[in-house]
Amino acid sequence: MRQKPRWLAALPAASLALAGQASATTDAELAELRQRIARLESSASSNLNFGLSSDTQVTIYGYVKADFIYDADADLGTTFFGLGSLTNSPANDGNFRTQAIQSRLGFRSVTQTDIGEVQTQIEGDFFGGGGGQFRLRHANISVGNFLIGRSWTNFMPISYYPGTLDFQGPAGIPFSRQTQARYTHPLGENASLAVSIENGAGTTSDPVFTAALDYGVDGYGLRLAALGGTVDFAGQSFDRWGVNLSGGADLWQGGAVNASYTMGEGIASYMVYGGADVRTIGGITDLVESEGATVGLTHDFNDHWGLGLAYGYREDDRFAAADTQSLETVHASLFWHPTERMTVGLEAIYGERTLGDNTTADATRFQSSVQFNF
Repeated sequence: MRQKPRWLAALPAASLALAGQASATTDAELAELRQRIARLESSASSNLNFGLSSDTQVTIYGYVKADFIYDADADLGTTFFGLGSLTNSPANDGNFRTQAIQSRLGFRSVTQTDIGEVQTQIEGDFFGGGGGQFRLRHANISVGNFLIGRSWTNFMPISYYPGTLDFQGPAGIPFSRQTQARYTHPLGENASLAVSIENGAGTTSDPVFTAALDYGVDGYGLRLAALGGTVDFAGQSFDRWGVNLSGGADLWQGGAVNASYTMGEGIASYMVYGGADVRTIGGITDLVESEGATVGLTHDFNDHWGLGLAYGYREDDRFAAADTQSLETVHASLFWHPTERMTVGLEAIYGERTLGDNTTADATRFQSSVQFNF
């Protein structure tokens, strides 16, 4: 049986409130309340929508996610991020943890103004303070083709990210949220060019400038992004740069691939698993050159079952004996969707870290998750 829409369950309460205030309410206020109810009735979104005024609509969205994690070797923490500091010390007997800190809550608004439609977004999760505290992910304003505030860096290929249960995801791909001012210019029906000035990632107070060209049509997409700026370190200034080429394609019925390649200097802080943008080796201070690649394959058998496989590789060229020289990750996932907005998954993750002295350390994690989007 089809469930009653959420807005329909709220109508009795709205009617009671309307009746209780009738003696002190003007005809204009009654008309506005009726308009709000009408907008709720006409909403087809799965999110919770409500109007704050006649010209503003607010959407509440997010999800609840519970993770059950077993580390067969070292305890890597709340995500697979611990691989980046793993050493080849003796393995322990395994570690088990449960958590719900990836659960997310967000608000979007749309307001009609004299300068056109103004949209806002505020979103957070509970990964703050090492896990358990609410932290800000997004806070931005969109007017026309402009976005101002905190969002994904324009350098990041968010559209071609492999899907994993592990919140960290595969090595070798940019991942960062920065406060920025971005302008996106459409180039016909299938392409766009976005440029931005952003807060620089890492320990620098200097901005970066980015540009990204997107093209997509009929199940295929391609994106080329570039980043440039400077990094201040120990009284010196270094020119950082980065290039990312990414894309995706539908290969067969239910099957798809996405891939990403990144290279640059002084961009380690933009990459998954982080790292130093500048290192001093043998008394010489210089930028760290980073290179990374990611490939993800998915296959949906039907509306309820799917498989995912993601491979990631990253290498840095400037490192001391105890630093990370390279990282390699594999995520193999099984997804079950018992209903449209619920995902139950199982995932096996393997990672290997090569240190600057050429020693290696590896780890295996098994993760199960249950997520419901609202």
